[in-house]
Amino acid sequence: MIRRDLVIAALDRQETSRIPVGEIGGGYTEDIIKALLDENYQTGPDSYYQNHLKVRQFLGADIVGARVTGPPVEVIGTHPDWKTEIFKDHWGATYTQPPEATVQLVDPIATTPEELENWTAPDVSNFEKSSLQRWKTTTDLFVMSTLNAGFDLGYELLGFERFMMWTIQAPDTMKHYFEKLINTNLELALMSADAGADAILIADDLAFNTGTFVDPAYLRRDYFPLLKNMITKIKTTGLPVIFHSDGDLRTIIPDLIDCGIDALQSCDPNANMDIPTLKKEYGQDLAFMGNIDVDLLASGSQEDVARTTRELIRDARQGGGFILSTSNVVASYCKPENVIAMYAAAHKELV
Repeated sequence: MIRRDLVIAALDRQETSRIPVGEIGGGYTEDIIKALLDENYQTGPDSYYQNHLKVRQFLGADIVGARVTGPPVEVIGTHPDWKTEIFKDHWGATYTQPPEATVQLVDPIATTPEELENWTAPDVSNFEKSSLQRWKTTTDLFVMSTLNAGFDLGYELLGFERFMMWTIQAPDTMKHYFEKLINTNLELALMSADAGADAILIADDLAFNTGTFVDPAYLRRDYFPLLKNMITKIKTTGLPVIFHSDGDLRTIIPDLIDCGIDALQSCDPNANMDIPTLKKEYGQDLAFMGNIDVDLLASGSQEDVARTTRELIRDARQGGGFILSTSNVVASYCKPENVIAMYAAAHKELV
């Protein structure tokens, strides 16, 4: 069974000879790729494709995250404090990358609800499909096209505090905002399907480790109907829809099932999202992907990682519907030897 078919079978909740394994999105940070490939790491005009292909071959991964791509970010200045470049993306927000920190929002797309009401989503009709098409036509990897919906992207473009405040102060404006973001991402999803994607992954963080960012009742009233419409239209293409969110989603899993998702990714054990437990309650409706703690890959021993991986596979594989991955992506602070141990354990665990 080729790698693509292995993942398709898991999403169809069929038992397979080996549990498929891989990551969403880019999957592996550049530092990890360099460490894993060592002298085989390439630089040059085609290095991204070659390095990401080689690292998946080295680890035995079955999945690649790809997307239709927009124009490159535009460098528009220098941050006065960090002296780092300020860049603007196609959504209209500006960011910078401080030293030893995550990307920081500099200027949001709007500073008042009135500005947000007048904000226009970008035209994505001419986004480039060639990268996604290349993965599909030159490899047997399962090509998971990554895009957003409206919630996670919504607060990234506004800033979290402003976003949360406006859900209370300007709910109608926020609902219209969600609609604009979702309609744009739906267009990207349909373009991805046309380019040959095997599945659509919607990355849309909705929760902390202790529960959802907002009251589930708010999501049910103002957000999930829009998300359901998006997923329903994606599924007319015949592609499965995988939903990624960090955090404890247990209060809204039935809502996500109602929206039409086929699989749930992340399932962080630190957020009470244990896949074997979730499968007992929702396995008849959902496949699950994830459940390996990134912190374990960072601080545990190779023996700890291998044992945890074997135990998870043993407890989650029955009845199919399980894809092994980290609960996020393989971060720069993970130990390369632990990443190898996780993937090696997956390949040893046969029926």
